[in-house]
Amino acid sequence: MASVVPSAHRPSGYRLLLGVVLGLAAFIAAWCIAKYVLHYWFDISKASYTDYYWLRRAALLPHSAGGVLAITTGVVQIWLGLNGRTGALHRALGKVYCAGVLIGSLGGFYMALTIPPPDFTYAGGLFCLSATWLLTTTMALIAIRHRQFEQHRDWMLRSYTVTFAFATFRLIYDYWVEPPDGTVWAKDFAAFLSWACWSVPLVLLEVGLQLRKATGRV
Repeated sequence: MASVVPSAHRPSGYRLLLGVVLGLAAFIAAWCIAKYVLHYWFDISKASYTDYYWLRRAALLPHSAGGVLAITTGVVQIWLGLNGRTGALHRALGKVYCAGVLIGSLGGFYMALTIPPPDFTYAGGLFCLSATWLLTTTMALIAIRHRQFEQHRDWMLRSYTVTFAFATFRLIYDYWVEPPDGTVWAKDFAAFLSWACWSVPLVLLEVGLQLRKATGRV
């Protein structure tokens, strides 16, 4: 198996491009957290929640807290990992990231399993997102425990792609298509996005990972 290319041997402009991409991801993540998450934490009253979330706030709060831990530490982890800085900070943040995914996915499972009919498509998307989130992160952890560094890197990229699904969902639903609230179309599109927000980016990432290996790049 090919080894990971040291940061010193990366092509010219690699760090700049990586910094721009991760900086944009960090900005989007911070903006989505501020707009869609913080009010649940600072205003724990029924007025701050939809009816669905109010009944499930015991799961929503840990789910959102785990997601925030993962989406914020994940940006730093990817920067450190892809630049070969895998020291104590990288390992410590990795533990925080894994804890965030575990907490967030357990909350996601509960919410998915308690979504009332007929929203089975949306519930299935949330359940499978949580399962894929937990699975990809577990595979990354297994890989690094066996010192399979390239596999660890690839699984972490997959894991963070799933982590970022929260922001992907909100950007597309609220600002690209923006279906009218309360309509059947809005519910159908939300159900579609509950699958597409993580599965489509994951497929695109996989194509990129396999193309890199097919062309001999790491």
